[in-house]
Amino acid sequence: MRWRNISWLPARPWLGAQRVHIRPSRAGLAFAALLLALWIAAVNYRLGLGYALTYFAAACAIADMLFASRNLAGLALAATPGSPVFAGSHALFTLRLINRSARPRHAIHLAISGVEAAPSLADIAAHGETAVSIVVTARQRGWLDAPSVRLSGSFPLGLFVAWCHWQPDARVLVYPQPEQGAPPPPLPAFTVRPTKQAWQPDSPDGTLELAGVRAYRPGDPLHRLAWRQIARHDGEHVFSKQFQPAADAPAGAAHGSIVFEHASLHALAPEARLAAWVLQAERTGLPYGLRLGALTLAPALGASHRDACLRALALHDLPPSKEST
Repeated sequence: MRWRNISWLPARPWLGAQRVHIRPSRAGLAFAALLLALWIAAVNYRLGLGYALTYFAAACAIADMLFASRNLAGLALAATPGSPVFAGSHALFTLRLINRSARPRHAIHLAISGVEAAPSLADIAAHGETAVSIVVTARQRGWLDAPSVRLSGSFPLGLFVAWCHWQPDARVLVYPQPEQGAPPPPLPAFTVRPTKQAWQPDSPDGTLELAGVRAYRPGDPLHRLAWRQIARHDGEHVFSKQFQPAADAPAGAAHGSIVFEHASLHALAPEARLAAWVLQAERTGLPYGLRLGALTLAPALGASHRDACLRALALHDLPPSKEST
């Protein structure tokens, strides 16, 4: 089987010799100074064995340069993203180093660009592969691209360092971080029409009735404000209307569904609050939906529906280049 026909490998899955750079290491520079001293001593004292030792050591250095480059050249590279995560947590990427040749690869260092963490060390057997996991902090919602990686090695003698840079073709979806201490949904979980605004009760058919007023909570829709009570207090206190099931409500009315609507929220981070509400509704077993502009997700339950809602929140209002899959 030819490796270029494997579908999960990237378009340029291997490191060609032209992509591998090489330079002398500190030990290599010291070795060059030693060679110069040997050569000067051999010339001054006319030592035949001195010439032989100098040329033999130089040949070893040249061979080390060749093997250091071949230790990286020809490696096949692939990357696998981890599961979606919430903002503020850590995303996982798995990098696969695949050895297509009959010779093993030794002491390959993998370092993440821009991170001062100690590099990982990998050995790859002949016709084998090694998987290395890297962890990246997910700071904001949306797509998180895998960071560029620097592969290097100084095998076998350490006189030269060969290195190359690789940008893995993988990314992880980052959900918005649920708001800490988010207020409960503005209304109890009674029957709600999906076509109305978020949390608007189904009052025309008598399933809910006014139970009183309560103090305003951040996130309450404006149409729920109790303006008469607010006027009585000269605007010093803000109140919201509170509903309960009507006495003649049909059986099962308390097991309705809810549609969260982004446009009805006035919080600083509506995606974070909606994410918290989605998780809360999933835990309580209440069918929920989501409306984000032109996108509407019908009320449902389950892990796939939860992930679909969180994905929509993660990609909401992002540039098209960051939304595309």
